Amino acid sequence: DDADRMLKELEPLADRTPPTAATPPGGGGGAAAAAARRRLVREDRPARMTAAQVSSAVEGRLEKVHVVHAPFEQLRPHHELTAKADLVVCHNIDFSLLADGLVTSLNALRANDAVHARTTVLPAAARVWAMAVELKADTGVPIEMGSAFERLYWSPALRRVDLDGPWGRRVVRPLTAPISAFSFDLRVGAPPVKPEVATLALPPAAAGRLHAIVFWFELQMGPAGTLTTAPSRAAAAGATRLALGQALQFLPPTDVAEGAVLNLEARHNRTRIHFSLLGGGGGVGEAGGAAAAVVPAPRRGLVLHWDLEACVDGHLNRTMAAAVRKAIFKLKKSTPALVLHVGCATGVLSIAAAQARPEVADHVVACEKSSALIEVATAAAKANSASDRISFLQKDVRNLKAHDDMPKKADVLLLSCIDHTLIGDGLLHYLAHVRGSFTTPRAALIPAAGIVKGMLVEMRTGDVHGVDLTMCDAYRWAKEVAPIDLRDESYVQLSDVFDIFVFDFATAAVEQQVEQLDVAIAKDGVASAIVIWFDLVLDEEIVVSSSPFVPREAALAVGQGIVYLQPNEAKVSRGATLPIVAAHNGVEMAFTIEEDRMTRKSDVELLPHARYDQRWEGARVNLEQQWKEILQSIARSPKEATAVAEATMRYAAQPAAFGIVGGVAERAALCFLAD
Repeated sequence: DDADRMLKELEPLADRTPPTAATPPGGGGGAAAAAARRRLVREDRPARMTAAQVSSAVEGRLEKVHVVHAPFEQLRPHHELTAKADLVVCHNIDFSLLADGLVTSLNALRANDAVHARTTVLPAAARVWAMAVELKADTGVPIEMGSAFERLYWSPALRRVDLDGPWGRRVVRPLTAPISAFSFDLRVGAPPVKPEVATLALPPAAAGRLHAIVFWFELQMGPAGTLTTAPSRAAAAGATRLALGQALQFLPPTDVAEGAVLNLEARHNRTRIHFSLLGGGGGVGEAGGAAAAVVPAPRRGLVLHWDLEACVDGHLNRTMAAAVRKAIFKLKKSTPALVLHVGCATGVLSIAAAQARPEVADHVVACEKSSALIEVATAAAKANSASDRISFLQKDVRNLKAHDDMPKKADVLLLSCIDHTLIGDGLLHYLAHVRGSFTTPRAALIPAAGIVKGMLVEMRTGDVHGVDLTMCDAYRWAKEVAPIDLRDESYVQLSDVFDIFVFDFATAAVEQQVEQLDVAIAKDGVASAIVIWFDLVLDEEIVVSSSPFVPREAALAVGQGIVYLQPNEAKVSRGATLPIVAAHNGVEMAFTIEEDRMTRKSDVELLPHARYDQRWEGARVNLEQQWKEILQSIARSPKEATAVAEATMRYAAQPAAFGIVGGVAERAALCFLAD
């Protein structure tokens, strides 16, 4: 077809990258010279490229290029476009298919007469598959959560999930076989895509409790085959799987009997796919039947997906429960023990502590700031007959009052406020406040210590299918330590693993700590970032880790953290030493290359340009400041607060319509929905 013809025409074209002053001896032509020029560009790419530089890089691949920075709806022939397009390739596709504007973009190109009758569109078609699922509250310990956990199963936005990942395999249980929900014909000759409503009868598969719909899609790419985001068990034979994951939409919890047909209403408005359970007797039962969609009741207390994953981290819950039970068993039975649990979340470990010695009147004081999590914890304690042994307090532990909240000092201090950096959730701050003031001198601290480890990595985009995409690295950057699952990333390990910070929680204080590290380079490359994780010492026998090198089932769900080196990346050689300064202020960590201590500069060379785009970073900082000012302003005006909250909910429910990334919209909604 047209796409194959165009690709064949491009294959024999010469590399048109302009020669540089560093062209190797022997001339500027040939494959070797072209490869050398590309290597030079990758190793010394300015972070801030001008439009002319971008155009020059693209023109190295094509005979004629016209770069336009404009929304699709503004593209018109003889204006933004020099002619009508022969080939349209759409890559504005996210895990939900429509949220990045795939359909609206193609509709706009047709409306603006920017395509002709023979234009090839890729993808040419899309099909959405959906299935009903149950979400199991598998906490890893023998504690009955009942329906309490269902209070957390809601969000105004779609959730990205991975059914092939640890969380998906442990928590998600299919109730029905997948069914085709929508088909989109994206070819030029097809009618424009319009909003659509359909009634689906999902085939029965198993009895259980309906909590959500998971859906994914297939993209028809012509002779090139099929792309899909389906989980591995549902992927079509021969299809190429994309790493976008699947979309999850919560539904009102409903019991499903074995053999029952699940009737749903599916609709899309070209930017979002939405499913509703049909009520009036038509939701679960025989196929068909006219019924209205069930409208969920208004909700508050939003909990993000990351927090849900942490609540069902089975390995952490099992090991922490074992450690706290050991600590309680060491205490004298003649005196009831008091356990202080900081950041109790859904109360799993609080219940485990309360049930450790049923013959002794031990008591647990559990603190949690989220009202939604406190409600779940309270219900779970009641379901496990532990309500009279636990006092749940919705407050920051730093607001604890002696005698009022704590009848005596705690014999065991249990700390569950841990993130991917170990200290980013305020662990040291909480510890400094309660240790000594609310604990006995010989109180058991769980965890007892933490060791932050790291390694140097090269993490650059490089070539993708023969196209140099190093310029994208300027936007693959974050100032803070960002969460990451290193198992899913492509990287080169440049050093052995080294210790960064060691925290003894019996003495650790909230104060700045600076460490000078001399990292031995084990492999040639470009040092881009440091990946960090931690070993958590629960007691003298139990140690758990978030290391990327331990099996997934034995690793903590928080994953690892990545921090990109400042001021610049460094080209390093094996055997060299890269001096790095690591610092933290009790919450945040920072890592900097210490240029003054670089002794063998022939083996360690700082690249001349910062990796990140300074204008882009400046815009991000500016937006953060504006958001803080908005929150401060509406805090003084209830009327404004209501209006902004309603607008934020609309953004979170349908972010694509407003040009907002879904995850950003949901985090903004959390400001108003979290108590």
